[in-house]
Amino acid sequence: MKAFPVLAATLSVVTALLAGCSTVPSSTVPSKVSPSGRVSGTRTTGAKPSAIRVFGRIFDNPGATVTGGRLYVTWRVNAATAAVPQFELTRVDQATGAIEATRLLTAGQAGTPLSAGGWLWVPVATQAGESLLRLNPASLAEAGNLAVRGSHLGLGRGSHLAAAGDALWVATGARLLRVSLITGQVLASIPLPGAYTSDVAANKAGTVLVVSEANDGGIGSVQRRDPVTGALLASHPILGVSAPSLGGIADSGVWVSEPTGMLGYVERFRVATMVPVPATDVRGDNGIDGVVADSVIWITDRAAPDRDYCADPVNGRVLARIPLPDPLQDALLAVSDRYLYYQSPASSGFYLDRVAVPAAC
Repeated sequence: MKAFPVLAATLSVVTALLAGCSTVPSSTVPSKVSPSGRVSGTRTTGAKPSAIRVFGRIFDNPGATVTGGRLYVTWRVNAATAAVPQFELTRVDQATGAIEATRLLTAGQAGTPLSAGGWLWVPVATQAGESLLRLNPASLAEAGNLAVRGSHLGLGRGSHLAAAGDALWVATGARLLRVSLITGQVLASIPLPGAYTSDVAANKAGTVLVVSEANDGGIGSVQRRDPVTGALLASHPILGVSAPSLGGIADSGVWVSEPTGMLGYVERFRVATMVPVPATDVRGDNGIDGVVADSVIWITDRAAPDRDYCADPVNGRVLARIPLPDPLQDALLAVSDRYLYYQSPASSGFYLDRVAVPAAC
């Protein structure tokens, strides 16, 4: 499953690009959101959901990821004024919230972890370059640290990691790396000509590989590539301020999120042809995002959080509202088969809380 948090580095890059960008989404079909800003077709009871505080402490820049059936939580441990951030990674029991393993990561901006090949892979963007950590998924002991030089691994909204064709694929800006799941060594490096940011996604079976890329002018594409060789099989052009974020693959489609300069959109693309499905197009702010988790697509928009919802991953049909207690301040971070993990504001940071996944989702 892919996590929801946007890297801090991403926010500064996208903000800088927004001032000079104003393009349009690939489709022009109206969104399923009414002019009032609320999603049609959702069911609400009017009752506040029963929230549980995962930890009783306040965090700086928390993140949460559910991958390989485990919950991993990160947070910044050094001062916000420090030139380089440093994060702590923990494995947390989903039922009790107890911390079961802890690791202080290499100084730098931590990316979204991915469980694959019996390891937990964690990208970290540092001042010297980028690192790909290979950790024991239970103890978090380090088994490898791959330097990814000359890349932009820390930029973009996606996770930059995917498992397909019996290997780990790493999107590093202008390169697509194929990494051994056994040794953590680079098996192949495939150029993405002109790309400044990129993202990658795969289906659960590892038989479909999708890549997105964009140059520093916001001109890019979404591509289906061979999951073993990385060869280009199909492509569709996209305009926006950065590489489209790949929210995940469900059945025969991949969900794509793209900020376009003034607005943003989420849309499903057919993986066979990489052609968009206009009926699934949802418009919003530049922060709108769509992530496939637990067999549904979760749509969130920081500019209009009261309309966040889960939907059918094939046709985009709304199933239920996301039941956060205070949607104007709470932010969804991760989804498991039982819980929605979100951050809620505190006096000097954020709490990590959870609510049950709606039955309709």
